[in-house]
Amino acid sequence: MDIQTEFQVLRREWENIKLSLEICGDIGGFDFGNDPCLSSDLARNLMEMDNKILVNGYLTLEAAYVFTTLATKAGENLGLSGEFARTFGSGYGWVRTGWFDLRWINHSRRVRLKDCVVNQVLFFKLFFPSSECDFCWDFDSLLVRKKLKIIFDKFFTWQNNPRNHVEDFMCYKSELVPLWHGLVLALDSLVGRC
Repeated sequence: MDIQTEFQVLRREWENIKLSLEICGDIGGFDFGNDPCLSSDLARNLMEMDNKILVNGYLTLEAAYVFTTLATKAGENLGLSGEFARTFGSGYGWVRTGWFDLRWINHSRRVRLKDCVVNQVLFFKLFFPSSECDFCWDFDSLLVRKKLKIIFDKFFTWQNNPRNHVEDFMCYKSELVPLWHGLVLALDSLVGRC
């Protein structure tokens, strides 16, 4: 895949994310020229994702990397910062692709890892409140856009008022703790399909 094709795929997926987050706010355009986000890893994953899309849709590890990266940038453009933006992006990547991806988390602090995973699981539970999961949703679905708005508002509130995060965690604790323990047992590497 040449650089021009990579940019076309990148623009397409940025526009898809923009559409799905439309009621959260305007994520703006992606700075394709100067953004360090356009790394060789992103370019390689874009290429692999696009090569597999006809057979697998977005249900690939490469798509998870692409959506996590782009949705993190979109979250930053909407006002999320640091771990909240990264966790929002990773949660988006998970519900879009079915891949739970921990590669971007700083593993030096176990508490931080647990908080990030809990936030991702909260994202997942808010997006898929029942036990049924359909990762093949439409970017322009009104239901999807409303769900993402609710989730974005939660993340923004948690960022600005950590007490709300604790309260929300307590509301979902009975569901989150078994999921957390299951993920810890299931993920013998840093990446796993859930």
